[in-house]
Amino acid sequence: MEIDYIALFVSDVARSLVFYRDLLGFKFDKPAKPDGAEGYSGKIKIGIYDRSWLPKLFGDRGEQAISGNSFLLSMSVADLDQTYQQILDKIGDRSDIQPDQSRAEIIAAPKLMPWGQKILFLSDPDGNMIEIVQI
Repeated sequence: MEIDYIALFVSDVARSLVFYRDLLGFKFDKPAKPDGAEGYSGKIKIGIYDRSWLPKLFGDRGEQAISGNSFLLSMSVADLDQTYQQILDKIGDRSDIQPDQSRAEIIAAPKLMPWGQKILFLSDPDGNMIEIVQI
């Protein structure tokens, strides 16, 4: 068994699409719809859906409040310093969108962890944690 699809339920599909497509470089070949978009990160398919889908999928359980950072999405790159600089450049050059749309927040700049990995932590527009690891 292996993961082949990740679904993110977000408060604003368009804003999250800007984050994952324009900032992190995920590929979205089909046009987004107001309630969702599907694309790829490498071989992993990713869906970004409006939270209004939760009750449709899970009935009453889907109406429970969503809070906290329930997961960490981890990605790997060969050159973390270069990736970090590209993210900083994109965050600083957002003249094509409203200032609150990119909403990327750097949690911790790249640093070498005690176990030997170099990691960058940031969050997406809904506060979900993103980890980028140098391989």
